[in-house]
Amino acid sequence: MVDMRAAQELLVLVNQPDFQELVDIFVEEKKKEQYRILEQSDDKKDIFRAQGACQVLNKMKAMKTEIQAAAKRD
Repeated sequence: MVDMRAAQELLVLVNQPDFQELVDIFVEEKKKEQYRILEQSDDKKDIFRAQGACQVLNKMKAMKTEIQAAAKRD
């Protein structure tokens, strides 16, 4: 969870009109790379890393909502 002070500072960034669209494009491209690794790799370490990367990428997609919610907390 983002603390309130950091959320308020990041709010300016996430409220930019093109922010979510650009993040979504970036995340989807990175997820394609990780899915390729998941499909083709036989190494457990590579698979675990790719799974972790997918979790982080999904978190990035939800960043705007998380920051806005944290900034509203009193």
